[in-house]
Amino acid sequence: MALQHLPAPIRERLLIEIYQQANDLDWEFLSNTEKTNQYRRWIEDPKVGGVLLSYGPEKDARVWIKDVPMKEYARAQEGIGTYVRYAVNRFQGPEEIVRAACGSGWVMKPDSVGEKPNHCYAIAGDATRYVCWGRAGTFRDLVWAALNEAIDSVERPAIVITTRNGETVSTAERTRQERVAQRCGADLRYLHREMIPNPDYLGAAGGGHGPSQPTLID
Repeated sequence: MALQHLPAPIRERLLIEIYQQANDLDWEFLSNTEKTNQYRRWIEDPKVGGVLLSYGPEKDARVWIKDVPMKEYARAQEGIGTYVRYAVNRFQGPEEIVRAACGSGWVMKPDSVGEKPNHCYAIAGDATRYVCWGRAGTFRDLVWAALNEAIDSVERPAIVITTRNGETVSTAERTRQERVAQRCGADLRYLHREMIPNPDYLGAAGGGHGPSQPTLID
């Protein structure tokens, strides 16, 4: 049986296990080398590789871990996509981004969330704004997306640079980002977020952190 056709209960158990371990490891803060080493450890783990190797060769098992659960991990943490329910902790979702970018009176347009980069549309009455967000390292992609929107949009697009505990954006970097955003006709905001226990989590009850409010950084 190909790994793409794993029995549903087996697949779900694997997703829960891998996401639990990724959460414990703070996956998004690992270096590329550390991530490579972790893929090897997953293959050696009886609860992950030990299961996958019953359905296919090692090379296919490694590809499955990388291209199925871990390809979607960052989106799941954002509260986006079909893998959200496997994430132990996640951010509050696009709604908090819209509040940070646009302020009160604006809400997320239903079914408007997309990726590459993460984005959505915010609405207030008849007005519509494009909002995209990501970490500081994705600023170039965010600017390009906002610039493309600014050409045809009546409302100024908004870029939100997000940080979490352990991350900061230097004053020099912020100054340059603000100048670039201004030149491109986009509003720029900074939002410090903390994860909350995922209310839709399928695994054991309770995430790793208590609920908290995002902080809009002036």
